[in-house]
Amino acid sequence: MLLTTASILATLGGAMLASASASKAACNQETLNTTSFNYVNDIENQTVHDIAVKFNRGVCDIGRANLMVDVSVVPNVGQTIIIPGQVCHPDWTTCVIDGPGTNDCLIGGPRLYYTLNGDTMWKIAGRLNMTLDAVTCGGDSCNTNITCIDGICPGGGGSQYTANETIPAGQFIKIPMCYPSTCDIEPYTFSAGVYKDLAEKYGSTVGQIQMLSPTYNYSYIANEGGTSPPIALAKNCRLLSSNYTILS
Repeated sequence: MLLTTASILATLGGAMLASASASKAACNQETLNTTSFNYVNDIENQTVHDIAVKFNRGVCDIGRANLMVDVSVVPNVGQTIIIPGQVCHPDWTTCVIDGPGTNDCLIGGPRLYYTLNGDTMWKIAGRLNMTLDAVTCGGDSCNTNITCIDGICPGGGGSQYTANETIPAGQFIKIPMCYPSTCDIEPYTFSAGVYKDLAEKYGSTVGQIQMLSPTYNYSYIANEGGTSPPIALAKNCRLLSSNYTILS
């Protein structure tokens, strides 16, 4: 059985390598449409992934061309999006947040998360590298009777929403914080990439950077010769003690 399994794996591996080699050989750059252009979104609830499929581009290539917070943010109708030129190996993965994280509170804050178009509790947990339960319930048992007052949802803030229920844009949700903890914050000119690139480089999360510039979600102007957008950057987020409490 071991020999059979090894044989199967070897065969599959060889097939995958052959397929990859064939794909590389089959890509003729002269046949690619390398011209970038502007696309004005005219379809409600059309995702960046939908747009990428429509124009045969990688979703991450589009995200980085537009300095996006996260490619899972749903573009508004009327939003102008740069469609970059085609490449032989479009990027569909490196900008994508895998899902909720493992932390039970937010290391270093801030407190209030401002929802963007298409947000769900599942997406928010992923952007903050927190568990779904922590973001939804504040680390405690959920109180399904919680309601948002004046657009602010009390802590753990999202217990009135199911994991994949779309939350209206413009809501403030209180996020449970770890105490004691801190982040360094500094002004930053956002000129390349997506927020995931910044978070991985500087030691924070997509959501924390988003929370410091809550109404920003993308910019196509910078890549057309305009000014790169200034944002506040959270960096070096860290616990100040191995013993911490959750402020929910």
